Amino acid sequence: MYLILRPKSKLANSVKCFKDAGIEAHGCALIDTPVLPLAETILDDLQQCNPDIIIVTSTVAADIYASTLNKKAGISSSSPPIFIGVGATTTKKLRALGLQVIQADPPNSEGIVAVVQQLKLDKANVAILKGKGGRKLISQSLSMLGFMITEFNVYERIVLKEPFYTKGVYAEGLDTKSFMAENIQCIIATSTEIIDAAYNVFEANWLNNRHWLVVSKRTKQHLTALGANNIIVSNGATDSHLIAAVNQVKGSQHE
Repeated sequence: MYLILRPKSKLANSVKCFKDAGIEAHGCALIDTPVLPLAETILDDLQQCNPDIIIVTSTVAADIYASTLNKKAGISSSSPPIFIGVGATTTKKLRALGLQVIQADPPNSEGIVAVVQQLKLDKANVAILKGKGGRKLISQSLSMLGFMITEFNVYERIVLKEPFYTKGVYAEGLDTKSFMAENIQCIIATSTEIIDAAYNVFEANWLNNRHWLVVSKRTKQHLTALGANNIIVSNGATDSHLIAAVNQVKGSQHE
């Protein structure tokens, strides 16, 4: 049995994707991603910034940008900015808006920095659409390379007062027994923020004795520092990437 730790807005869809793939999984949201007031003026702010490159760091940021385009015209410029999406889903959402988008490879902060370097632009203006407090590596790395960086925090990650469980998981209390902890062999987490929230809710000993599936070497290092040691890294953070990683592990176990 798998326990998927996802932001609340993504949880139901992730559990459904796993179910459709024939993988039994429960879902638990420990954080949510509400939109910040800045999102309402993001197009005007980007116009003032006049970026050569716009980096969109998550599907949440892509959805917010799409929502603003539905309300008013996009950025007017003689030289349209280059968009970079952090992963396949983010890139797909942006391309659906008619934008020319480069997908980061690998789909993480390091991949985004690599794409910007490959463009060989000298001291370009770079705008980053992101969650508050996240993706610091991008701005730090690009600033050191001489790029002018403007960050736009269009949403934030907040820890829920109580975990939100998919139907049939939650009973009473916040202890792991509420979802039959002994049935959970593997926990899936997509960010360090979610991992930290899990260690604030559940017993560390129980968490450290589960198998884990995470989305990057950085999240693995973060989790290892908390005491877990049986950790698998997927090739990305989308549901398809996570499902592929699960199936690969299951396949190797039966060889």
